Amino acid sequence: MHPMRLGRIWLLLVALVIGNPALAEELSIPGSGNPEHVLGELAAAFNKQQTEHRASVPPSTGTAGALRDIEAGSASLGRVGRPLKAEERSRGLSYLALGRDAVVFAAGAAVTTRNLTAAQAVDVFAGKTTDWRDLGGKPAPIRAVGREVTDASRQAINRLIKPFENLVFGENVKVVHLDPQLIELLDRFPSSLGFINRSALAACKTRVVRLAFDGIEPTPENLESGRYPLWLEFGLIYKPGNLTPAARAFIEFVQSPAAMRILRENGVVPAAQAR
Repeated sequence: MHPMRLGRIWLLLVALVIGNPALAEELSIPGSGNPEHVLGELAAAFNKQQTEHRASVPPSTGTAGALRDIEAGSASLGRVGRPLKAEERSRGLSYLALGRDAVVFAAGAAVTTRNLTAAQAVDVFAGKTTDWRDLGGKPAPIRAVGREVTDASRQAINRLIKPFENLVFGENVKVVHLDPQLIELLDRFPSSLGFINRSALAACKTRVVRLAFDGIEPTPENLESGRYPLWLEFGLIYKPGNLTPAARAFIEFVQSPAAMRILRENGVVPAAQAR
């Protein structure tokens, strides 16, 4: 075949690959529920600005799921709700912080209480306080939803509220293992109470209540100034040698000014600006 014709065919194939999303490299980013919502926003913006790659954020499998998939080589990028531990870094894993997000005590849509103290939180999850009237709200049973000890939100609370660290949850406390499960219960029970990072609450279908903690509202401004003390840091993990072109492009995007704006719009303090 004539070289010029071969050249035209090659250019046509390249154009088809670049211009057809179905032929683009698919980048799935599995892992934690903490950054799931905001990472979905970042993936949508990434997909909109170019067509060479397509990023997606599948349902949560937890930070443990991200670690498992990255180490197995079944994913190029994973999402986690905390920085890597030294032992995890020693296994060749790298971590890119995205930002800090307030950890909030969130209540169901019917709850009229607007503040929770550290002592009250301990009493509720220990099963000692079981009705919202004891917290200054309208009478209703508190349907408390707890998390396992490895959960990033619980670890953030443990750092600040020392009695929470070794707290044995009351028999009335329902323990769930994934953020979507907690969000489902917040939506289902109007008098529920749980704890989760602020941006993840965007997935709720009802108007859940973000409670102030010790009189301080969980706003991005209070988080950035250091006034609001409960927070977690989430980010991406990967093995440098296993990064695909799509993963490299996504990492570059999440460090751009456009990505910083999206993080801030979702109440997250970007890592580059967090204290």
